[in-house]
Amino acid sequence: MLTGISKEELLKDPHFKVLSFLITSARGCVDEPKLYGPLRLIDAAARLIDVMEAEGKINDDLRKLRDLIREKMYLVMYDEEGFIKFLDEASRELAKIIK
Repeated sequence: MLTGISKEELLKDPHFKVLSFLITSARGCVDEPKLYGPLRLIDAAARLIDVMEAEGKINDDLRKLRDLIREKMYLVMYDEEGFIKFLDEASRELAKIIK
């Protein structure tokens, strides 16, 4: 039994949704192809940016990063080299935001 928050509220909470995605993705990675792990992590990054946006904690640079992720994350399905290059690009974009 939960205390403090109802089960219904918890299931609707965006933080809990990201948590659930991460845990189920971790399990999925055991049996999935090697590059699905990075795919799930980059997908989680986009989902986290969505949560941040809903909380008013986002700027144009983060929107641009999320758009890049959504545009290129499925390269993993047909262009593994392109997917790895995209991960490098996303890392560079994050570094620019940090600087």
